[in-house]
Amino acid sequence: MHIRITPLEARPDEAMAQVEQQPGLISAYVMRPMDQQQPLLVSVWRTVEDADLTAVTAGGLAFSHGEFVGSGSVDESPAYGQIVYFDGPRPQIESDAIDRANRDRIGPAVRDIPGNLGAFVGRNAEGSFVVVALTASLQAIEDSQRAIMSTELLPGEDPADLVGPDRMQLAWVLATSSQTAPLPV
Repeated sequence: MHIRITPLEARPDEAMAQVEQQPGLISAYVMRPMDQQQPLLVSVWRTVEDADLTAVTAGGLAFSHGEFVGSGSVDESPAYGQIVYFDGPRPQIESDAIDRANRDRIGPAVRDIPGNLGAFVGRNAEGSFVVVALTASLQAIEDSQRAIMSTELLPGEDPADLVGPDRMQLAWVLATSSQTAPLPV
């Protein structure tokens, strides 16, 4: 799975129409971060080649190794998204620690919180990560943050290797793709 996050120059409805016409689209979300006026297109593709066919995704941040974590489908359209960035490059030990924390501690802690619809997690070989969490409410984001902060480290987790995110954006979801629901991992 390939994830792209692209600042939108086109109108959101035009951008969504373009991506929905392309083969290989899994999901797409037009989001407007609450801290900026320019919307973002978060698009999820089967392959990088599929994403490269769409001009509207050109120049976006690309994450080549993606997965969906959560229930396996989004039964309702998300109202909010939270985009969490871990910039690279970073040492392999940090990348492995972040990956394990997301998979074994954080994911299970937030999976069953009402209003959480799942998240796309993308990573690159140089160690950068992105998490795009989709929710039905702001309350779900707040409850998730509380749940994450209350988790205890797993055996073998070293706090020195668990570097926090470089930045986070809370966003309104303005439009979603009608193509398909996210795929389970």
